[in-house]
Amino acid sequence: MQPETHMKLTLSNLHKTTLFAATLLCASSFIALANTGGCDGCPAANETEKTANVNPLYTLDMDTNIILNERLVRGGLLFDMEQKKVVWEKNMNVAFPIASLTKMMVALLTVEDIRASKISWTDQVTVKKLQIAYQRGRRKVVPVDEVYSLEGLFKAAMIASDNAASEAIATHIGGSVPAFVERMNNRAQELGMTSTRFSNPTGLPAYRSVNDNKSTSADLLLLSLEMMKYDEIIGTTSQGYADVDNGHTTSTLRNHNRLVIDFEDEVDGLKTGYTRRAGFCLVATARKCNHRLIAVALGSNSPTLRNDFVKKMFDGYYSSIGLEKLGNNQQTVQAASLSPDASYLTKTKNYLYHVVKRGETLVEIAQLYPGITVKQLLSVNRLNYKRMLRAGAKLRIPYKA
Repeated sequence: MQPETHMKLTLSNLHKTTLFAATLLCASSFIALANTGGCDGCPAANETEKTANVNPLYTLDMDTNIILNERLVRGGLLFDMEQKKVVWEKNMNVAFPIASLTKMMVALLTVEDIRASKISWTDQVTVKKLQIAYQRGRRKVVPVDEVYSLEGLFKAAMIASDNAASEAIATHIGGSVPAFVERMNNRAQELGMTSTRFSNPTGLPAYRSVNDNKSTSADLLLLSLEMMKYDEIIGTTSQGYADVDNGHTTSTLRNHNRLVIDFEDEVDGLKTGYTRRAGFCLVATARKCNHRLIAVALGSNSPTLRNDFVKKMFDGYYSSIGLEKLGNNQQTVQAASLSPDASYLTKTKNYLYHVVKRGETLVEIAQLYPGITVKQLLSVNRLNYKRMLRAGAKLRIPYKA
């Protein structure tokens, strides 16, 4: 190779190297400028992330007066509806299995369709159940069809968390379970529940955990806020006990949310849930002096720990804003001095004695006596709510002359 040719190649390579370095320098400067927000109309990357985490429906303002053992739950939050702020949270944007909290979406779609006159509370819906029967001394499981009103199924799903009732509602409204589940997911997206996914209308665990119904505390708050727009939902979830009739028998349901029973007229919703993978979950609503709170607790190890945790959330915040704790303003309920004609045989200093009529339920009896609750009847008479009342039996009714 001639020296002149070799010199030309060297200069050419030097020129290419210089040009490449200059290109890299320009690109680096542009990227740095964009990341620092130097580009007009282009926010910094960290600013974009912060904006995405801000929900226009509420603000995050932690109340340091709420003292909790946060290890008792995987995630949760406490929301002040009056101030529109989250005052306590743990992992509120992390998705966990939600078990029967799923039925909250079933309830919302049901009431929305009723308000739109697509369906009616009086619609008759067939529920397929398996029943144990004995034939010639042999135990058999036979399929049975039972017919309930849509209102009865709604109570069974939201108060007693009945899975068959929830599936029957899904089929009645959606035509099929898969079609209804698709509606559930579409409605979740419309509400901004971007981390929620439903695979069934019951909350039962899927064969693979990856397919379990999952949501975040923040998403469940959005769902709760939408549900609170409908009095029909709170009117149901606030019932400690309720009767459901299928035309042949009447069953008395007990609310799985023990706080509704223990703190009547203060805690009025919304839904419990449990599977082994989800743990014990609860979305609860409370109202004291017209100040409403919504609490979410996910993944507790027992229903008692879960309920105590939620109660402490309510108590801690109510105390922080100058209100009494749950139960402190409850007055001792006394039975009225008047009672239904011929409904008791004798009257003592402390009790009336009600004679149970055929087919009568505890809910119906409690309604006959002003100020008396099903909980009182169960306690005073040492009854189990599942036990059928025998016609002619005497029930003690708390009474003060």
